[in-house]
Amino acid sequence: METQTSRRRAVLPNLMTLGNLACGVCALLWLFEAMQNNDRQLVQYAGWLMVLATVFDALDGKLARLTRTASDFGAQLDSLADVVTFGVVPAVLVRTLLQIEGPTFEVLPHPRLMVAGPILFACCAALRLARFTASQHASDQTQTHEAFEGLPTPGAACVLVALVLTYFGISDPDTLIPISEAGILTVKHGILLCLPFLMIPLAVLMVTRVPFPHFVAWMNRTRHPFQRTAEMTILLVLLFVEPEFALLLLSLTFVILPALRAGFRAIPARSRFGVDQGRPS
Repeated sequence: METQTSRRRAVLPNLMTLGNLACGVCALLWLFEAMQNNDRQLVQYAGWLMVLATVFDALDGKLARLTRTASDFGAQLDSLADVVTFGVVPAVLVRTLLQIEGPTFEVLPHPRLMVAGPILFACCAALRLARFTASQHASDQTQTHEAFEGLPTPGAACVLVALVLTYFGISDPDTLIPISEAGILTVKHGILLCLPFLMIPLAVLMVTRVPFPHFVAWMNRTRHPFQRTAEMTILLVLLFVEPEFALLLLSLTFVILPALRAGFRAIPARSRFGVDQGRPS
């Protein structure tokens, strides 16, 4: 009876993982259709599907730990889904946006970069997920990870997705901070310029050993209830008022701060502080 109950509980986390994969596949279908019909609106819809996929990805692990149904099968299924949703789809999303909108702003990246960037991003995502899945066999899967080695694939994907959504959201006439038409064009032009190059450092960060925090663990860490309430309130208000800007700010903060911290620690103390640590005078 206990075994049957456990199996039933395991269904829900796996359904969340499949929901993640379904969002990724649907986003791919919309992107293919967007290319065929030169439909920029479908690119935006695909971006929001990626946000929903991120929610599913956060829920599956949390539910597996709450129901104590974490397993090798669930870990393998999650990695396979993440390769598609957070490895392949973001690269195709960026490439599709550039192909549809690039000519309008005279942004025409080198054809080799348009091929090499997505391939590198997807391959590094697969390598990072394979390394993480292999390391799971040597650890207790029921425990929450406080940090990851290397940038998690959803984190890398969220930077690209947030930039794509910001590209569309900046034109919203109801935006909280009014921006001139010239300013909007400048922001859009800048996003299109940086997107193909941004895939490369994000890909590299995924396969490094740089520690990155687990976002769900950070939200659940023990601290004063007032602090947790304040943080959640600020985050929810930002997501409600300016969702694209909030997602971009959150994703960049998640990536940039740990990378800068790791870079700072890698600098020798003598060079960092300008102190001669040789023999005393």
